[in-house]
Amino acid sequence: MDTETKPTTDLSLTDSNGRELLQSSLSDYVAFLRRQPAVCGTPEQQEALIKHVAQGHELIKLVAAERLKITRQLDKQKHDWMEIEKEMTAPILAAMQPLKDAVEHYNREVLRVREHQQAQAASQTPITHSGETTWLMPDVALVAKPKGVQMKWTYAIVDPNQVPNGYWIIDEGAIKADIANGVRDIPGVRIYEEAITTFRK
Repeated sequence: MDTETKPTTDLSLTDSNGRELLQSSLSDYVAFLRRQPAVCGTPEQQEALIKHVAQGHELIKLVAAERLKITRQLDKQKHDWMEIEKEMTAPILAAMQPLKDAVEHYNREVLRVREHQQAQAASQTPITHSGETTWLMPDVALVAKPKGVQMKWTYAIVDPNQVPNGYWIIDEGAIKADIANGVRDIPGVRIYEEAITTFRK
């Protein structure tokens, strides 16, 4: 039977020789795994396959560790630059906020007037004489939407007790926490044990 491939030392993602060694080591192990029969019928076979998979996980961790050597420094630099960006843009955002608030207030007021006009027009029945509107019902032009305003449907919960069941969210975190704490009976939930295989050497 094939022998296992051990991870090579001096592997690296940045150094060209180390990267070639790393890629070669990974390729060798992939080839080794593909030669193994995916058959598990005895405790010995189960132990051998778990060992092979565990070694594959170790190689994956090795690649991740090499990547972290590079990206940790990049992440720190990115964080530092983002902090500088925040320091530079915060005064602009603060100075713009009163202007944005004034525009929002104006837009809300115009939309309130527009909504009132629409409601009034919908509730009135014109009194006509020979097909013409009487002086009691003058035509009033609807206030135009303010520039830059787009209407979007949204929602606000006014009575949670009336919300249909289909819109409720199951709190899976709470269920898992209760099960971990020994709860074995939750109405509407089947609590059962499932087998989870851990692949360790």
